[in-house]
Amino acid sequence: MGDIRLVACSDQNALGRETNRFVGEALAAHPGRFVALAVGDSTLPLYAHLDELGPSWAGRAIMPVDELVPPPADAGSRFAARLAAALPETLRPRLVPIQVDEDPDLAAIALDARLRAEGLAAVVLGLGPDGHFAFNQPPTPVDARTRVVPLAPANLFRLGAVEPSKGALTVGVTTVLAAGSILVIASGPGKTEALDHLRNGPEDPEWPVTWLRRHPRLSVAIGPQT
Repeated sequence: MGDIRLVACSDQNALGRETNRFVGEALAAHPGRFVALAVGDSTLPLYAHLDELGPSWAGRAIMPVDELVPPPADAGSRFAARLAAALPETLRPRLVPIQVDEDPDLAAIALDARLRAEGLAAVVLGLGPDGHFAFNQPPTPVDARTRVVPLAPANLFRLGAVEPSKGALTVGVTTVLAAGSILVIASGPGKTEALDHLRNGPEDPEWPVTWLRRHPRLSVAIGPQT
């Protein structure tokens, strides 16, 4: 179990700079093809300058850490669409959506196998008030793989109008722990308790984010209102 690298960020601009620094270092250090990015309100604005990493993106692909199931009626509410809108235009061709239109459970198995085969260089995660990351919601065991999960009512409510979506295909705990490096963005209201569990609490399936402390290259960027 490695030490957590904690970075205090005064505002969104500082969080964006830390995200760029993290992704740049991860691409330089790890050969995996994919970079998985969270699509929450606290993380999407941080990707605006990822194109500044330039040649570091050669041979790499970008994906969301999860996707709604079944797909929302509004195609623009799909997580892949939200991520595409947040990325610089030059990086959008590198985006690989998670396909959930036919059989999401089979898609989860295929995605897990693909990430193991091609490698996950880096993951940028948000932090849920209930301690979830991606949609590994409590309770989540440490051996949870990439899979389809029902969304807790509070988490579904925070997403707004995404009908008929009731669940998500999410990268699992084992998938994330196999990544080259992990960055957690802890910013926004209601994150204090979850952040305390991440930093100080014992490992606990009721606080899934605590499993991330097993990773030897875990960074946490702490923004305002946490």
